[in-house]
Amino acid sequence: MSALLVFGGLLFLLVFGLALQCSDAAALLVPSAAEHPANCTERERMALLDFKKHITDSSNLLSSWVGQDCCSWDGVHCDNTTGNIIGLALGQQGSEDFYMPLGGEISPSLLQLQHLSYLDLSGNFFSDPNIPSFISQFKELSYLNLSNAGFYGLIPASFGNLSSLHTLDLSHNNLFISEPAHHEWLSHLTSLKHLDMSAVPFGDNSSSSSLFLTLNKLPSINEIRMSNCELEKFPLSLPHLNFSSLSILDLSFNYINFSGISWVFNIKSLQYLDLNFNVHHVTRIPRLGVQSRYIPKIQYSKISIPESLGSLCSLRTLDLSWLNISKKLVELGSIFSGCLKHSLTRLQLRYANLDGDIPDWIGDIKNLKVLDLSTNSLSGSVPLSLARLSFLEELFLVSNQLTGSLPEEIGNLAELVHLDLSHNQMCVIISAQHFTRLKKLETLAMSGNSLVFNVSSNWVPPFLLNELRIRSCSVGPEFPTWLQTQHKLEVLTMSHNRISSTVPDWLWNSTTHNLVDLDLSDNQIQGMIPEFLTFTHMENLDLSSNLFSGPLPDLHMHSPFFSYIDLSNNSFSGHIPRIIVNNTTLFPYFGISISMNKLHGRVPDWLCQVKGLEFIDISKNHLSGELPDCWLDSFTLSNINLAYNNISGSIPDSICHLRGLNSLLLSHNRLSSEFPNSLKNCSQLIVLDLGYNSFIGSIPTWIGECLSSLMVLILKWNAFANHIPQEISHLKNLQILDLSSNNLSGPIPKGLSNLTVMQMLPETTNWLPILLQNSETVFLSFRGREDAYGENRIGYVNYIDFSSNKLLENIPEELTSLYGLQSLNLSGNTLEGEIPDKLGRMKQLQSLDLSRNELSGSIPATLSNLAFLSLFNVSHNNLSGRIPSGRAK
Repeated sequence: MSALLVFGGLLFLLVFGLALQCSDAAALLVPSAAEHPANCTERERMALLDFKKHITDSSNLLSSWVGQDCCSWDGVHCDNTTGNIIGLALGQQGSEDFYMPLGGEISPSLLQLQHLSYLDLSGNFFSDPNIPSFISQFKELSYLNLSNAGFYGLIPASFGNLSSLHTLDLSHNNLFISEPAHHEWLSHLTSLKHLDMSAVPFGDNSSSSSLFLTLNKLPSINEIRMSNCELEKFPLSLPHLNFSSLSILDLSFNYINFSGISWVFNIKSLQYLDLNFNVHHVTRIPRLGVQSRYIPKIQYSKISIPESLGSLCSLRTLDLSWLNISKKLVELGSIFSGCLKHSLTRLQLRYANLDGDIPDWIGDIKNLKVLDLSTNSLSGSVPLSLARLSFLEELFLVSNQLTGSLPEEIGNLAELVHLDLSHNQMCVIISAQHFTRLKKLETLAMSGNSLVFNVSSNWVPPFLLNELRIRSCSVGPEFPTWLQTQHKLEVLTMSHNRISSTVPDWLWNSTTHNLVDLDLSDNQIQGMIPEFLTFTHMENLDLSSNLFSGPLPDLHMHSPFFSYIDLSNNSFSGHIPRIIVNNTTLFPYFGISISMNKLHGRVPDWLCQVKGLEFIDISKNHLSGELPDCWLDSFTLSNINLAYNNISGSIPDSICHLRGLNSLLLSHNRLSSEFPNSLKNCSQLIVLDLGYNSFIGSIPTWIGECLSSLMVLILKWNAFANHIPQEISHLKNLQILDLSSNNLSGPIPKGLSNLTVMQMLPETTNWLPILLQNSETVFLSFRGREDAYGENRIGYVNYIDFSSNKLLENIPEELTSLYGLQSLNLSGNTLEGEIPDKLGRMKQLQSLDLSRNELSGSIPATLSNLAFLSLFNVSHNNLSGRIPSGRAK
């Protein structure tokens, strides 16, 4: 998945979480149904039955809607005196379990519920995408929640008739507002107290600018949530600041530049202010690729926090994360020295471009419960003053430049639940005194520091953790025995901890109960794993890069959210046992990596039958025999890595029944036959590596049309013969083309100048998405040597390697239009003529190897313009004249 998709997914989860907070609070407003008359009115009962008739109810939410007494039906609330229906609570947004939303049509028969004051249809998905305009006819309606219900289009202007409405939630639909007239109806909701329009885009600048002029007219407004609304143009001032009752203001995830805007910080009634993640400017640059078409380039809004913020004496929550404050944290002390230091309970300043030491004045915010200063440039030690925050429940100092010690007095923060000091430069010996009174601690994260855990073998911690993340700390050599007391542990990350003992039996037993995520990778753990392991809750299991030996265990994974197993880089031997996965939920996709072991035998047929398998990596083992021809039912499999084995035969015909196959890595085997026609239907292939095999014949002309999504094509060290087909130039997305060490002949195709991605510079592509999974790697011959490139390294790599073939004629001048090329290797051919002078225009070149050819003439002086060139080889040619001076060497 591309970085943008990953980023977009995180953004949605954060915004959706805020919407849930709002809906949970609103749920308290549902009318009570503790007592009601023996029956409801017949007219209203029939109206509900007509509504039910038009609804698809996969989850049987309306199964109780039978009989005469509709006041007893689920979701129906009646006035306990008159029997009139006053509430219809069919929202599912806050459900913690999986559900099937209601569908179908919303029948206007609901208008028979003339006394309806509460209507919640959130979290459903109705077939009519438009919000029913008849809702505006409920004159007594005071609560309306249509959030996350799949509605689309304009909000009915007739909603302005809902004069009794005090709560309106239209968030997280596909609604939009494109001009000021589309939100003028809001000014008529004179009773409105709570408004949530998060994720409703205000696409027109004038619309977003006038919005708050409209909201400022509402006399009773208490809560405004406008997160992720594409708000950009924002009023610098308001003629009259009327927000005297406003206590909650959420403007997070917008494009607002708060520089020069002061009125927001002058609303004295505010208790909750969230300006998190406002970006001043977003540039979307088109990019070629299969998954993501745009790359956002973001500038965060620079803000000078006005002193008036310090006089907001009711403010409890302040989130200024992702705003470019660009100051030393100590310089903000005057703002937090007034009444704000007495009211504030939650302070979030992550990604705020703050530097300097953590100042002592933070310890004066006595009621602080949450402090998040993550991902800044803070330095120095964790100050002793933080130990004065006796109510502190959450402390996040992740990804700074903190050094020095951690005061033992932190162990006196008796209310602390979450402590995360990960990814700093702290050098600390952690002792039992650091945890003396931390009885409520649930999350302890200290990964990425130089920490040494110095606790006795019989230490019994005062806490029961849910999460322990201590990657790259010093815990070993023995496996910590105190973990045996942590029977509530769900996440355990102890990778790179210098553990060299065996895993105790009690850990394997505990994994059948609570552990969801277990990472013991990059240690020197020895011994064998139990022959049979059954995991009920496990989602991620990573035991890679250890010294485990013996046979692989029979694994039975029963978690509905199982994601991956990584047992790579150990010394497991024997055949590959069957891995049983029972994942029949909405998220069935998972992956398996057992590469870099000593496994032998054939590639097992059962891989073709595992439902939900998305990637499999069995590279660098001793597998032999032919590939199974059984892939007809493996529709989810997208990434296969079987490189570095002894697999023989040909690629089976059924392989391209995998319609979503993105990556096929089969290098360093003993595969033979001609270029596999079986790949003709693999139209989604992005990475194809058949290098170091014994394929023969020609590279087919259909490759340019049938495999048009290819970004990486590696066919090196085979016995392919004849010409390089011109049709390769149709592979517009290609960024790596390696045909080296074959028997190819004829001229280099001039049409290769049409390889679009190779023409693009890094600043216009940023990076190109190669869909590699976890530990999966491709070995690339870049800059004169072969290295492993995984998902975190491959990024922007752009090269052509045609070396060690029998190519003839001149180097085509057309190749010089590939301005993004970083490496060009044409060595070991029989090329003749002069070196094209225009090669000096390829300013991204880091490696140029033209050696062992029959080139003549002089070395072009333009090559001295190649500032990044670190490898330049033109030896064993017929060149003459002076060597140009410059950076090239």
